Amino acid sequence: MKHNALSGIAALTTILVNGVTAVPAAVAGGAGSGSGTPVSCDTASLTTAIDAAPLGSTLVLARGCTYHLTAANSGDDGLPPVDRQLTIEGRDATIVRDGLTAGDFRIFHVTSTGDLRLSDLTIRGGNAPDGGGGILVEGSGKLKLKKVTLDNNTAAEEGGGVDVEAGATADISRSEFTFNNAGDTGGGLQSDGDVTTDGVVFDRNFAANYGGAIDHESGDSVYRNTTLKNNISSGDGGAIDLDAGTAQFINSKIINNTTTGRDGGGIWNGNAAVLTLIRTEVSGNVAGAANSRGGGIFNFTGGTLVLRDSSVTRNSANGSGASQGGGIYNSGGVVSLDHSEVNSNASTVAPGGVWTDTQFTVTRSEIRRNTPTNCDGSPVIVTGCAG
Repeated sequence: MKHNALSGIAALTTILVNGVTAVPAAVAGGAGSGSGTPVSCDTASLTTAIDAAPLGSTLVLARGCTYHLTAANSGDDGLPPVDRQLTIEGRDATIVRDGLTAGDFRIFHVTSTGDLRLSDLTIRGGNAPDGGGGILVEGSGKLKLKKVTLDNNTAAEEGGGVDVEAGATADISRSEFTFNNAGDTGGGLQSDGDVTTDGVVFDRNFAANYGGAIDHESGDSVYRNTTLKNNISSGDGGAIDLDAGTAQFINSKIINNTTTGRDGGGIWNGNAAVLTLIRTEVSGNVAGAANSRGGGIFNFTGGTLVLRDSSVTRNSANGSGASQGGGIYNSGGVVSLDHSEVNSNASTVAPGGVWTDTQFTVTRSEIRRNTPTNCDGSPVIVTGCAG
């Protein structure tokens, strides 16, 4: 892809776009800029302002404006690639790719030297032929989102909403990922760098393979006060799929997600991944294919799963055949239950609570009221589990 430098001075010329005459943004520090450079409600003005913005500058969008992107700016990017620090204050504006007329392109691209900070903004309708339908963050790039909505974006490969590549960082707060789609992994977010979230909701995202909301293949991520709900994958991990690196969910909810594939209605964790749930609820998730495993959580060989003060409740592995482990299905992984519960889960075939072939480490935890059994039918009966 061609990377336009964000340098120079915006030309103070009048531009005709879609039959509307508008004056493009003033440059940073210009008259009336206040704490940032105002950008009029005009797509060409937005493009020009991003392209010309000096290092460390702030662009202030027109309040409530919708900026329509009808063609790519360069390569697969709807707006000029961001290759330096840039802040955009959206003021409840929307940037949308006009899907009826436009070709396939994402909205934002943060290069390896970029540092993009967005607030009070909706990003809608991006359609990348590879990764990052809404936003792509290259390795070493930085992204910060506050009160940003990623809605109805699509990636042919990974990260329907946002693709954070290995080595990149993202800090996301008070934001929403809704109705995003990935042709492979990470319907809402591909989290391969170091990602932190706080107060973020992932709702009704879809991945054709793994991780309806989030796919995590490397890096160390912390998800605080984060809700993953109503997401779907056709492969494993209706909400999240973890293959390597570490992830923590703290004070979070993973609820009512579904895999139409085999394993992990809520969570798939394995290979070299370490997943820790702290004061987190995993409930109402479904693994619905034939011989499905782990309605709430599927933990695979090499995966380490730690639950502290957390609950796995009302999940189900309800497909035909030998669908087992409505709560947790552990195949060769390491599991620790610390002041946690696995209650009221169900599966087609016993056990409905926990299936495991290795013993858990259990500290003041309970496995109760699961159907048709709590642990009976499992190759190994978890310490303290009855019936």
